[in-house]
Amino acid sequence: MNKPAATNTPALSPRWLTFAIHLLCLIIIFILPDVVLSKSLNITGQSWRMYSKSLIYVAVFYINYYLIIKHCINKSKWVLRLAVSNLILLIISLLLIAFIFIPPSGHMSKPPHYSGSAEEYIMLRHATFLLRETTMIILTVGLSVAMKLSDNWIKITRQHDQMLAIQRKEELESLKRQLNPHFLFNTLNSIYAQIALSPNSAQNAVHQLSSLLRYVLYENAPSVPLSKELDFINNYVKLMSMRIGNRLPVKLSLDPGGHDNLHIAPLIFICPVENAFKHGNTGMPDAEITISITCSNSIVECLIINHTAGNENIKNSGIGLGNLQRRLQLIYGERAKMTSQLSDNIFVFNLKIDLSSF
Repeated sequence: MNKPAATNTPALSPRWLTFAIHLLCLIIIFILPDVVLSKSLNITGQSWRMYSKSLIYVAVFYINYYLIIKHCINKSKWVLRLAVSNLILLIISLLLIAFIFIPPSGHMSKPPHYSGSAEEYIMLRHATFLLRETTMIILTVGLSVAMKLSDNWIKITRQHDQMLAIQRKEELESLKRQLNPHFLFNTLNSIYAQIALSPNSAQNAVHQLSSLLRYVLYENAPSVPLSKELDFINNYVKLMSMRIGNRLPVKLSLDPGGHDNLHIAPLIFICPVENAFKHGNTGMPDAEITISITCSNSIVECLIINHTAGNENIKNSGIGLGNLQRRLQLIYGERAKMTSQLSDNIFVFNLKIDLSSF
């Protein structure tokens, strides 16, 4: 069954959308009141004057928006430049409006109820008119400045967000590039120690390592299914258990809890699991490694407990846990909580991640 062809509806460009919003604001704030007033007072024969004045308002707005503010902003003493430019624009606009609206003095008559002279009445009318138009033009200038600065702020904020997103992506890639050789170095050291003791076991370990490296080197997606990440940890634990044999028992519990739809950032758990084998005390009879990664209600919890040799501080060992902390902060923010504690030669690592919105 063929899908119907999609209709190409031309979208309104941001420039035209901005223009439409500006024009709507000008009509509502400055033009509509004059139109309503003229209709209510039944003023006829002067429509062209009103529309001419409206065009002056629109011109003042866009001269500011596209010319004056653009050439004043980000320059030294830009506020002074903006004020002087708008003062000149105000004078020119008032002269144009006065030419259109103010009739010659001979065409103005004093109303009977006015007690002063005709000259005083004419001056009062002119002053009132110019004061009103000056106020309207200043409001128009203020509106254009506010909208332009708001547009610039939105643009700068968007560029800042894009820059942060690029930096965040580059930092995550850098952390992952550091993690890959870190993982490979530790694993190869383990296999090297096995070669002299058990060649067959080392051969199996190399085969196991190849499948792990395939996941590490080629899993470039920002997230993977939780079950896939747990399979990787399971294979790594098998590889390490093959190396240490019965010297350090491992209690492993991996349970995605049936959350097949949940995804997690790849290689999140490998660092603390590596540390557990690297720093585990193989010379202690009752020492063991406990690795538990379970998921419940979209919250995955990783608990790792191992005995250490002496009081070495493995909380800050190498670059692993530091990288992990940074990755968690960049990817999950407050939705990830990582703690580690060393007490009486027992190291406890705990990590909880809320995957509900990942």
